[in-house]
Amino acid sequence: MKRYVRCVWAILLLFFFSTGIEGPAQPKGAAAHHSQDLFLFDFGKGPAEKDYVKVNEASAYQNGKGYGFSRAGNAVCKKTQKKEALKKDYCVVNRTAFLAVLSPGEYRVTVFASSHGELKLYAEGEEMGTIPAGAKGSSAEKAFTVTVEDGRLDLEWKGPQPKVYAVEISKVYRFDFGDGPLASGFIPIDAQSAYTPLKGYGFDDTTKVTCTDRGIADPLRSDFCIPDGTAFTVDLPDGQYHVRLITGDARAKTNMDVRANGMIQLYSFGAEAGGYNEKTFPIHISGGRLSIQALAARTAPRLNALVLMKTAYHVTDDKTTVFLAGDSTVSDYEPGYTPMAGWGQFLGGYFSDEIVIDNQAKRARSAKSFVDERSLDTILNRMKRGDYLLIQFGINDAGQDPARHTDPYTTFQEYLRTYINKAREKGGRPVLVTSQSKRTYDEKGVFYNSIGEYPNAMRQLGREMNVPVLDLNKKSIDYYNEIGVEATKNVFMFLEPGESPNYPDGIQDRVHVHEFGANQLARLVTEEIADMNMYPLKHSLKK
Repeated sequence: MKRYVRCVWAILLLFFFSTGIEGPAQPKGAAAHHSQDLFLFDFGKGPAEKDYVKVNEASAYQNGKGYGFSRAGNAVCKKTQKKEALKKDYCVVNRTAFLAVLSPGEYRVTVFASSHGELKLYAEGEEMGTIPAGAKGSSAEKAFTVTVEDGRLDLEWKGPQPKVYAVEISKVYRFDFGDGPLASGFIPIDAQSAYTPLKGYGFDDTTKVTCTDRGIADPLRSDFCIPDGTAFTVDLPDGQYHVRLITGDARAKTNMDVRANGMIQLYSFGAEAGGYNEKTFPIHISGGRLSIQALAARTAPRLNALVLMKTAYHVTDDKTTVFLAGDSTVSDYEPGYTPMAGWGQFLGGYFSDEIVIDNQAKRARSAKSFVDERSLDTILNRMKRGDYLLIQFGINDAGQDPARHTDPYTTFQEYLRTYINKAREKGGRPVLVTSQSKRTYDEKGVFYNSIGEYPNAMRQLGREMNVPVLDLNKKSIDYYNEIGVEATKNVFMFLEPGESPNYPDGIQDRVHVHEFGANQLARLVTEEIADMNMYPLKHSLKK
């Protein structure tokens, strides 16, 4: 089935790339075979923003031109005194539509507009949403997806004196992996789908790919491909993307790691037999190419579906992201580990909606191995000016494994300097977090530091580099001593046999913590943020 549909897709692609149909002009960075994939329009009287096509009162729609107003005489374009990109000018679009020639498919459309009343947006005759009266910043930017079937997108605005500043239109890529029935609206990918520059997507080495169909009703989840040591590559215009992956197998457990352009994006990603999991991650692409590697973790990797959606240039990001770099005591855990948890899982509950937590902490990592595996690069790729990076290591640095070991006052501090300097280069705010102590106490039941010199080395470096240090090591010891030895069993992973289906034989773990304990550690972290008057992050703590 998918082989037949693949041939149809190839014919359609060749048609649109070889015919004389002329669409809107493209930004310089767009690949030649993506001339029907990205369209940037800057509305108004002033000069066009870099790589954008100018739309003004003279932009009447013509088939040969590929874009323009249905009634150009009804558009009035003006300049503003603003200096921000795409806000320097605009067009008031009364009783006229904006038309653009596009190849059939699904597109992500972002409209930058405002009005002194509520502004309704329409695409292909359907209402796509509203922009509030007097909206500014991100509230004056509306993104939606629309399917174009007739080769032309029609956009309309209905409201009092609608001001349109810009429109971005980008192709949405949807890939269905496997040799079963094709899901509607998806591009078929099977074991013979080799990458070619003309096609712009496919496996780098198809000899390392096998595909399977389990025959269930859902065409998107029934089948999958297993790439054994090869990447799936897609040529794309540069920019920020959201990448959504679906994995699962009707008959077997799945668990894999996912790298994108060499950076770990999804860690221990999978599902139980008969279950499916889907996750989305952001990535900034430069160089015009996305390379997805699905790597075996506890099982062979399985790719069921992949969806790529571009974020418009110049969008306003009003939220601050707090990135977490750390080990298992910080990381998120899959349901199969419950009730074991890391404090990063609970941190978001202490902040308002202005804060987004991006927990990149991973089990068994040290300050060294986190850098070596390029997990820090993943954070830096996503980071924007004003974001925070909380850094906690020490437990695994103390081990003798050469892939992870660091010395407190030499290599440990050297690696931490890398985190600090790289974050600052991106305009981020680095914060050091001393590792919480393990469940270690003396004969009198008094808890003490069990992370060696690593917390003190971190404190010293914080003073040297003028970096805030959240002293979770000291706060955790004080907390353990406050509640007493017996009560700390509720903090750490102490379970009786049969108490949890994930630990049928019980467990006594003096390093890793229970969900209750993880929540308490997150509370201690936020108390440190408040006590240190760490602005502006302190402002976003819930009262």
